[in-house]
Amino acid sequence: MPVQGEGAGSPPTLFITRLLARASRSRWYIFLRHVYRYQNGTGPGSELSSSPFNSPAWLAFELAVLLTQIVITTVVMAVSNNERPFWPLRIWIFAYDVANLLSLPLLYWRHRHAAEVGNSTRYAEDVEQQGRNDELPRTTSYLMNKSRSCLELFYAMWFVMGNVWVFDSRLGTFNKAPKLHALCISLLAWNAIIYTLPFLLFLLLCCFVPMVNYILGYNMNLASSERGASDEQLSELPQWRFKGANKSSNHRDENSECCICLAKYKERDELRRLPCSHVFHQQCVDRWLRIISSCPLCKQELKK
Repeated sequence: MPVQGEGAGSPPTLFITRLLARASRSRWYIFLRHVYRYQNGTGPGSELSSSPFNSPAWLAFELAVLLTQIVITTVVMAVSNNERPFWPLRIWIFAYDVANLLSLPLLYWRHRHAAEVGNSTRYAEDVEQQGRNDELPRTTSYLMNKSRSCLELFYAMWFVMGNVWVFDSRLGTFNKAPKLHALCISLLAWNAIIYTLPFLLFLLLCCFVPMVNYILGYNMNLASSERGASDEQLSELPQWRFKGANKSSNHRDENSECCICLAKYKERDELRRLPCSHVFHQQCVDRWLRIISSCPLCKQELKK
């Protein structure tokens, strides 16, 4: 959707576009895009090392969450010996705690195996040698992935069972065991957030981002930290106001219209010249360069 007019936009629109440009180049947004592509099978590969959930930062986050849950559940179980809930909430919490403990070796294997896959891919001399090196870990990978799937199935079933037991208000469970009840609600709320993440990603990338593209003309999915130009790069490019009657000698070769918005230059329009000598509306080309740092006409890259 081309930008209309002479390239001049309202300050709120420009401010929002700049915020979206920064957000689209941020690490968290790139990570969410990677997660969405990986979950839908549209990523660059299906190897374990290519999964965004095996990055060091995400594995450290999972480890912190698991250790926190293990410590909290153990402490609450110890200080709530006098509580007598109607439903077997202790069994539910104990089984959930055991599942967290079993997740720790799987987490360590994911970290170690992802590093091994990356090293074998990087240093293998040929495809045949790489295939021989991968024969031994394949069985282990199969077993560990099956174990991980079984744990995820257990978490899902236990989540449903916990909702049935915890939110049954007919028997006054909360009054009989307030500490256990509060702990169960906290664990169920955390799992509910985890299970709704795919839907939230769908809303963000398939609803919000296209709406932004339609309203503001800025495609967040095309931007990245490597391809988009920074504000410092844009500030180094020359700019001036268009003078239709008396063009300066330095800008005699500029075109009469912007090839981005297809509008003719008008008096006092702000223009910007790229290193390749092509001229555009300042706001038009700034939006373009924040998505991909190359000239719209000749594709010459900006200097980093």
